[in-house]
Amino acid sequence: MKRLVFTIACVITSIIGMTAQTVDDLFKEYKDKKGVECIQIPKAMMSMASGIVKEKDGKDIIKKIDHIRILNIENQPALCREFSEKAIQLKKKGYETMVNSNEDNEKTLILVKTKGDHISEMVILDIEPKECSLIQLRGKFSPTDIKSLDID
Repeated sequence: MKRLVFTIACVITSIIGMTAQTVDDLFKEYKDKKGVECIQIPKAMMSMASGIVKEKDGKDIIKKIDHIRILNIENQPALCREFSEKAIQLKKKGYETMVNSNEDNEKTLILVKTKGDHISEMVILDIEPKECSLIQLRGKFSPTDIKSLDID
């Protein structure tokens, strides 16, 4: 009997693990779907953008970002619903939750991955009934870099 319970528990754990999504999985699955916009901004483009930004703090942070990927779904309620169900299962292994908000049909989740005392990756997930966004930033910046921004 103990073996049967143990086997069932292992199978359930495996199934749950297989359905969990990574950030890369979500980009791969949705980037080519109708109504989805996917943008990638490499380091070279980030360097050019830092020349345009006038504020010192913003320019400093842009220089520290290596890569940005943005996936945006607009005016596709069924696709947003499907995306949101999968995004909620996002594997959070290696990430720390910075913000987790659930207000008035809008869910926002900000996860960070750190290496030492620096943030190496930030994932921003915003889900609404008719619009969903997934933003991934990779680079090397500190928590004080984020705090130095005057975001209102």
